[in-house]
Amino acid sequence: MSASDSEREIFARIRGASRRSSPQQIVTELAALKSVQGAVLPESNLCEALQKNLQRNGASTAAVETRSEAVLEISQFIAHKHGQRRIVTGHDPRLAALPWRDGGLLPRFDVAQAGDSVSVSYAQCAIAETGSLALLLNRNNPALNNLLVEDHLILVDRCDIRAKLEDIWEQPGLKDPDSRSRGMIMISGPSSTADISMQLVLGAHGPRALHVIIVGTAPR
Repeated sequence: MSASDSEREIFARIRGASRRSSPQQIVTELAALKSVQGAVLPESNLCEALQKNLQRNGASTAAVETRSEAVLEISQFIAHKHGQRRIVTGHDPRLAALPWRDGGLLPRFDVAQAGDSVSVSYAQCAIAETGSLALLLNRNNPALNNLLVEDHLILVDRCDIRAKLEDIWEQPGLKDPDSRSRGMIMISGPSSTADISMQLVLGAHGPRALHVIIVGTAPR
C-alpha cells in the first residue's frame, strides 16, 4: 500500500467515526472523562509554593512588600552579577511607574538588542502549581525582552498568583477573548536543554538565569 493510499484510508476512518458520533454521544463521552486533578502544591501558601517550584525549575526568587524594595532587589541582583546598573524593559505602565532612581538604575524602555545583558518584565500572573509566569506579548511587552538577554528578571504581584494553570483564564487581561492580548509566553525557569550528549546546557534558547520577584504584602 502506498503512502497516499494509507492516508486516504486513515482519513476515511476518521470521517466514518465522526459521522457515527452524534452531538449527544460527544457530550456523554466528554462528561465521562471527568476533570484531571492538578499537581499537589508543595506548600499551602501560594507564594511559598510558587517560590519552591520556581527554585526546583532552576530559577531564583525573592519576595518583597513594596515596589521600592523590588527596585532595590533588581539593583542588588545585577550589581552583584554584572557590576553595572543598565537594564532594558518594555513600556508596560507597571514598569514605567517603578521608582527606578531608588536603586540607582538606568532603564532603557525599548526592545532588547544584542549586547543587552539584563531585562526586566512584569508578569500578568503566576501559577503556583507549575512554578510558571504568564507574560503578555504586545507593543508594551516585546517578546525579545524575554528571550535575548543573559539574565531575565520578572516581577509579579502577590495578588496575581494563581493555584492552577486553568485559573489564569479568570485573570483580568486574559478573561475576555475580545480584549485579550494576541500573544502570551509561559516561563518556568531559565532556558535549558540536555539534547546534546544528555549534558544540561543553560541559555541555549534564551536567558541563562531567571530571577522572580514577588511584590506585595502577605495577607494576615
